[in-house]
Amino acid sequence: MRWPSFAKVLPYTVLLVVVQAQWVSRMTQSALRADLLLPLMFGVAAEWSPLSGLAWAIVWGYALDALSGKFWGFHVGSYVLAVCLVNVASEKLEFQNPLYQMAFVGICALSQSFVLGIFLLFESSDSYGEAGTWMNLFFRAVLTTILSPLIIYPVHNRDIGP
Repeated sequence: MRWPSFAKVLPYTVLLVVVQAQWVSRMTQSALRADLLLPLMFGVAAEWSPLSGLAWAIVWGYALDALSGKFWGFHVGSYVLAVCLVNVASEKLEFQNPLYQMAFVGICALSQSFVLGIFLLFESSDSYGEAGTWMNLFFRAVLTTILSPLIIYPVHNRDIGP
């Protein structure tokens, strides 16, 4: 991790957390509640060292877990897992390609939605076992996947100039 990269990613991360907490999490349609920080963690993992990426995932995962108020460890676990998977697969896949980025974030988002669905199934005896809830979680993962190149783009280090 280089300091100019950190100085660029910190305000961007704070902006995404504010948007996530104030706007996205309050949407009435649960299928539109995309996790904006999951693609960000992908970008951080692809650009930074493994230790720096893990530290970033733990800090911001903890912050979102604290904001959510329940299911502690959900964000930390999913962000740490995404960072670890990127670091393991980085030698085999070209992560500068937006299609690879979308596919990888999509797999992570589907896994995250599955875990969230299982949690909701056991957490409440209401209608969380219905197919509609699972469809909302699926569309949430799809929306996160579609947004991933837009969220990752500002994180990439690009040398401009001679």
